Amino acid sequence: MNIPFPEPGARWGRLDKHGGLHMGPSEGLYGGPKAPRHPNSERFHELLQRMGELHDKKQADYGQGDDPFFNVRASTNWGVPAWVGAMVRLNDKVNRLQTFAKRGTLANEGVVDSMMDIAVYAIIALVLFEQEFEQK
Repeated sequence: MNIPFPEPGARWGRLDKHGGLHMGPSEGLYGGPKAPRHPNSERFHELLQRMGELHDKKQADYGQGDDPFFNVRASTNWGVPAWVGAMVRLNDKVNRLQTFAKRGTLANEGVVDSMMDIAVYAIIALVLFEQEFEQK
């Protein structure tokens, strides 16, 4: 599959060796000046920060060495691309929310945790997708 990617740093910011996005404090997503933040977006950005902190804490349990996505990459042992493996995990969380929507209750993990996990798995899938297709 031939997926066109922008030159590293051209669109998404600078990527580290693991595909992590790094933008300076005044850089916008597309390299221009940072867009002004709408006051009603504050909670959105708080949650993004919380997801990043949660990922950093969880990588101590799930990552290995210098690879924070080691556990998700394990899908490659089964012939499944790592980014697809992340999407399968994301889909498990969607199924959990579908159960909640039908029954109004969940036995274990809560709705908010599932929603946060969906967002995190989507970002992990994007990072792994970029890594896979930038190598080709």
